[in-house]
Amino acid sequence: MSDKKKDVRAEAGEVMRGLELQPLPEGWTPLEALTVIKCLDAEGEARWCTRWTTGINSEELLGVMVFQTELLKHDMLADWDEEDDDEDDD
Repeated sequence: MSDKKKDVRAEAGEVMRGLELQPLPEGWTPLEALTVIKCLDAEGEARWCTRWTTGINSEELLGVMVFQTELLKHDMLADWDEEDDDEDDD
């Protein structure tokens, strides 16, 4: 993203209009956000982009992405193990 575009900000709901997310747990207040968004570009091609709020530094961005990657791998492996267990029961 160019430096000029980094300074332009819009409400998250405006940027991701029409998309839905799971709600936050009751009593939680959002402070910052990192989003990975699948979009159609001007030519109609599917593309991925990331957007984040101004209060997150590079170390936090990297840390949260690595952490989420590890959680996803853990969940995927657990699903795979469950499938193997189901096949063994047959």
